Amino acid sequence: MTIEAGQIVVWVLVFLRTGAFFMGIPLFAGKMVPTRIKTAFALLLSLLINPMVPANLDIANHFVGAIILSINEICIGLLLAMVVRMVFFAVELAGHLISYEIGLMASSSVNPLLGSSDSTITTLLYYFSLLIFFVQGIHYDVIKAFVLSFELLPIGSFFLTANPTAEFVDEVTHVFVLGTLIAAPFIALNFLINISFAVLGKAVPKMNVFMTSFSIRILSGLVLLVSSILLISSYIIDHSKRSVEVMLDIIQLG
Repeated sequence: MTIEAGQIVVWVLVFLRTGAFFMGIPLFAGKMVPTRIKTAFALLLSLLINPMVPANLDIANHFVGAIILSINEICIGLLLAMVVRMVFFAVELAGHLISYEIGLMASSSVNPLLGSSDSTITTLLYYFSLLIFFVQGIHYDVIKAFVLSFELLPIGSFFLTANPTAEFVDEVTHVFVLGTLIAAPFIALNFLINISFAVLGKAVPKMNVFMTSFSIRILSGLVLLVSSILLISSYIIDHSKRSVEVMLDIIQLG
């Protein structure tokens, strides 16, 4: 059995796109999963899909062309991974907004997945969304869409020919929209509490409105968080499934 140089180049390019994808998707993007594990997953997946990957290596007949194709495949992998992570960015934004509205912004905890210190609500929502992502089997759809990306944008095709900029920017705007939608009930709750205690402060001037409203805001916010779990879950599930479709739409050649 002989292995041609072209087959080796194709496998390396497939590995680069797969490795970049695994570096950016949820769970694997943080510091909790070692780089060797990420590389092993990328190596295994690239070996499995390499025989059925179409490729056009006309530009790879010299060193500069191979470098350009390598950078192109890394950009495609990162682009697809960022589309999947948009939902988690929105969840983190919602966590910060909720923490600020209910008065728990000062409460922080270490997120071992991301290797950063976030507010407790943000870390809780991140774990919750990650759990839903795997329980609902969305990770299977993500992997299927990634494998299909080699048919829509074969090896050797430049990702800029698909003109992904406009759709990617539109997807970024959805981060702010989704984050605000998740946090909207808590924003309304904080507004009602502030209005109520402002009126109460005028009616009872000797009452310590600030300290009382602070405890009420935290208690009512936690009760609302538990009550809105199903609503938050539906947002995460719907937009995670939508991100799988966007993965394929963003690299369509026309």
